Amino acid sequence: MTLRREFTRARRAEAKYRIVGATERMLETRDFRDLTVDDVMVEAGVSRMVFYRHFDGLPQVVLTLLAKIEADLEQQIPPGPADEQWMQTMLTIAVDVFADHARFLRALDDAASHDAEIEAARGAFVTRWVDETAALLPPTAECYELARALNLMNIQYLTETLGHDPRFDRDLARRTLLTVWSAVVR
Repeated sequence: MTLRREFTRARRAEAKYRIVGATERMLETRDFRDLTVDDVMVEAGVSRMVFYRHFDGLPQVVLTLLAKIEADLEQQIPPGPADEQWMQTMLTIAVDVFADHARFLRALDDAASHDAEIEAARGAFVTRWVDETAALLPPTAECYELARALNLMNIQYLTETLGHDPRFDRDLARRTLLTVWSAVVR
C-alpha cells in the first residue's frame, strides 16, 4: 500500500509540475489576460479535473511561479553590509533573475492589474526586497525610501530592457544599475 501511495503522490507532483511549467511557457508568448485554463490543460496534457485538483484557477498558478522565483532569490542573497561588492552581487542576481524570467515578470505585472491576490503577492515580494536592502544600508532617516526608490528603479529598468528583450546585454544592465547605486549609496 505504501508503494501505491508514493506512486500516486509522484503522479500528482508531476501533474502540478506540468501545469506550472505549461503556464510559465505560455506566459512567454502571451499576456496573462489572454491565458485560459483550457489552454494550460492542453499544453500540460492534463484534464480539467487534474488542474482543479491542484489550483483554484490561473492566479494560483502564477502565485506558485512567483513563490518559486522568490525561493530561488532568497537562497542567493549575500550577507551585508551594502558595500561595492555586495551591490555588484545583488545587481548581478537581479539582472539574472529578470533575464531568466523576464516575460513571466511582465506577465506578473499584467496579472496584478487583473487580480487582487496577485497584486498583493507582488507588492509583498517587492516590499521584502526593499526591507532586505534597507536593512543593509547605513541607518538614516531616509534609508527605507532610498531602498524603495532603488528597488523600484531596478524593476522598471529591467522590465523595460530585459522584459522586452531577454537577450539584452546583461552586463550592460548590471553596470548601468551599479553606476546609479554607487552614486546613491556611499
